[in-house]
Amino acid sequence: MGRPATAKWTRPASLSLSPLVGVHRRIDGSTRPEIPNPTLLKRRRRRPEMVRKAKVEFDERPPDDFDPKNPYGDPVAMLEYREHLVREKWIQIETAKIIRDRLRWCYRIEGVNHHHKCRHLVDQYLESTRGVGWGKDARPPELHEPKKAAEHGE
Repeated sequence: MGRPATAKWTRPASLSLSPLVGVHRRIDGSTRPEIPNPTLLKRRRRRPEMVRKAKVEFDERPPDDFDPKNPYGDPVAMLEYREHLVREKWIQIETAKIIRDRLRWCYRIEGVNHHHKCRHLVDQYLESTRGVGWGKDARPPELHEPKKAAEHGE
């Protein structure tokens, strides 16, 4: 015979239990021991406490053991250096996006005076977008760098 459909198992708060074996008490007062389950035992083990650091630290340096003269000498260092370059490029792109959003806000807020009051943001945005982008690595620098002072005089 099985259990009656109305019986529910509850654990009284006053009952002290060992961490491995528990006792469940039915509503009608009868009890049965709980058989330990290996997966539950893993969950019950005390986990190490995670502590938040006061400051986030990033490793922003390229790998120390990368040799640009022989890039394939250490393939792990080469891949770490490539990841460093991609990370720096993404930082430059996201910085340009933040400055662009500030420039949009300044244009909207300042209205007709935006030419004078937002000029510093325009200069920052143009400077942050020079040489930034995925296709500009192979282009000659004179195509995407600021114009030289001698060219302005012509």
